[in-house]
Amino acid sequence: MTRLFSTFTVCLLVTALLLVTMVALSGCSVQLIQPLPPPTQPPLAPDPSTVSPATTVTEMVERVNAGDYAGAAELFADDALLYFVGMPPTGMEVYRGKEQFRIFMEECCTGQNFVWEVTPERVHGGAVYAEARTWMDFTRELGVAPNTFHEVFVVKDGKITLYHSTMTEEALVNFKPVLFEAIPELAAFVQPQADLSEPPVNEITVTITNSTCAYDGPMTLQAGELTVTVDVQDERFEKYAVTAFTLEEGKDLLDLMASTYNSGPSSWSDMVFFKELQPGENRTYEGVSVNEGLLYMVCWASPPDMPIGNAGPFVVTE
Repeated sequence: MTRLFSTFTVCLLVTALLLVTMVALSGCSVQLIQPLPPPTQPPLAPDPSTVSPATTVTEMVERVNAGDYAGAAELFADDALLYFVGMPPTGMEVYRGKEQFRIFMEECCTGQNFVWEVTPERVHGGAVYAEARTWMDFTRELGVAPNTFHEVFVVKDGKITLYHSTMTEEALVNFKPVLFEAIPELAAFVQPQADLSEPPVNEITVTITNSTCAYDGPMTLQAGELTVTVDVQDERFEKYAVTAFTLEEGKDLLDLMASTYNSGPSSWSDMVFFKELQPGENRTYEGVSVNEGLLYMVCWASPPDMPIGNAGPFVVTE
C-alpha cells in the first residue's frame, strides 16, 4: 500500500510538474509571438502637387531672408526663368535656372542685410501675383529703401518655374536719380548718343529666342518707312508680340519698362508698332512709319502677359 501510494504520489508530482512546465512554456510562447512595436518612421514629405503655390513662394522668401540662398534656390525648377524689369541700367535682365538664382542672390545680397517682403494679392491657376518691398544696405545708404515691385511667381509641382519682377514706377522715380548720381556711368546705358559714323538702315530683324529678344544690328534707323522682320524661334509660351514706342522728352527705357506691368505703357508713350505672333512664326512687316527721334522696342509673351526683352533706344535720323 505504501509503495502504491508512493508511486501514485510520484505520478501526481510528475503530472503537476508537467502542467507547470506547459503553463510556463505557454506563457513564454505568448510573449514571443506578441507583435513588436513598429519602428519609428520619419514623417512623409508633403506631396508637392498638394502644396499651394502661395505656400511655396512664402517658403522660398523665408529661406532668402534667413540667408539660405542655396535652400531658396531648391524651390526653383532647374529650367526656371527669372525676369527683372525696370531695374537700371538696362531695364531688363534675364536669368535661367535655380543655380543662376542662387548666384544672383549671393552676389547681390550677401552682407547687405537684405530683407524681402512679399505679399500675395491673388492666385490664378499656378500663378501668384504679389506686391513686394526690399531693403538692403546699399539702398538704405542711398535713402531709397524700401524699393517696391510688382511680382509674379508661376509654380508647378511645388517648384517655381517663372519669376517676373517689375520695379514700380514710383520706386523708379526715386531710385534712378540717386543711383545715377552715385554711379554716373550707368546713365550712358539709358541715353546713348547716336553713332554718326554708322549709316542708318531701313530694315531690321528681331529674333525671339531663348525666351527673350535678340537684336544685334545697327541702332541707327532711317526716318520714313521701316521694314521689320520678326523671327520667333522660341516655343515656351503660347503667344508672343513685338512693340515699338516713342516717348515724351524726359522719359527713357527704364521708365517704359517700369510702366509695362498690368496697365501697360503710360500716356507719355506712343505705340507705333504692335504685332502678335505664334511660336515658330516668322513674318516681315513693311511700311512701318518712324519719325526722327528715339525709338524703343519691347518683346512680350503670354501667359502670363509680360515683357520678356527689350532693345533701344534706336536713333532715327533723316
